[in-house]
Order: sequence, then structure tokens, then C-alpha cells
Amino acid sequence: MWPIVQSCLLVLVAFIFQATVVPHMAVSGAKPDIVIIITALYGFTYGPQIGTVAGFFGGLLGDLLSGSHVGIGLISKSIVGFFAGLVKRAIFVENMLLTMLAIFIATCINQFIYVGFMFLLGETTPIKVLVTGIVLPSATYNAILAPFVYMMLRRFMVFKQEAPVVRIAKKYD
Repeated sequence: MWPIVQSCLLVLVAFIFQATVVPHMAVSGAKPDIVIIITALYGFTYGPQIGTVAGFFGGLLGDLLSGSHVGIGLISKSIVGFFAGLVKRAIFVENMLLTMLAIFIATCINQFIYVGFMFLLGETTPIKVLVTGIVLPSATYNAILAPFVYMMLRRFMVFKQEAPVVRIAKKYD
């Protein structure tokens, strides 16, 4: 239960940071998405359930702030959190290059899901502008920031050691 509460609190802090500071960190129009970085890192660390909850909460906050198309960010970030949790065993969060690559891919997936839903709602963006102007710059920015965000998150994350379950047969009770 604690990782769920903890992820929601950190996503809330990240959302406040995202809404207040990140607009001033834009480089050539590209802005980092701290919420998706935290969502993916929680998914990598705790699995699909916690990743999905973090994505759901972060996407909901983002959608409520934007005021239009409520639910699209919620769905896209939840999906990213879920799939980040599925690759939990394959990504060693301690290896920063793998983590940066995974955050890059997670950001691309989030952007393409979001744009896919926007396309279904009738809003189109040329693919060249989408890839070169939005997806790649923000994914690169997120990948560069991922080690720094992870170092800050690591102080708050409680890592669970998996121990084998030992059962005693009933006849020995």
C-alpha cells in the first residue's frame, strides 16, 4: 500500500514542478515531462500495478490542468506505467544508460498514444512535425533528465527484497 501512496505523492510534487518550473526549462520548444519519467521509474521499480496507478494519477492531474480532452493523458500515461512495469525484470534501474534508453522509449510511446487519440478526435499533426518537433526533442530531454530524477527519487523509494516463500506443511503445524 505504501508504494501506491508514495507514488501518488511524488507524482503530485512532480506535477506541481511540471506546472510551475518546467515551462521555463524549454529548449527550442521542447519541454521535459517529469511526470512520465516518474511514472516509468515507478513502473520499472515496483511493477505494472504501481506504474499504472502513478500514470493514472499523473495523467489525470495533467488533463485537469489542460482542461481539454480529459482522459487522453490519463490513458496514455497509464499504459506507459503498465508496460514499464512489465519490463521491470529486464531493466536494471541502476544501469543509467538502460534507464535513459527506457525513458526515451517510454516518452515516445506516451506521445504516440496521445497523438493517436487526438487523431481519433479529429486533430491531425503532420508526421514530420510530430516526430522531429515534438516526440524526439521531448524524449531526448526526458532521457537526459532521467538519471537526475532517479537520483532524487531513490531517496524516497523503498526497495522491496523478494524472498522465497517458505511454507510449512500442515502436518508439521
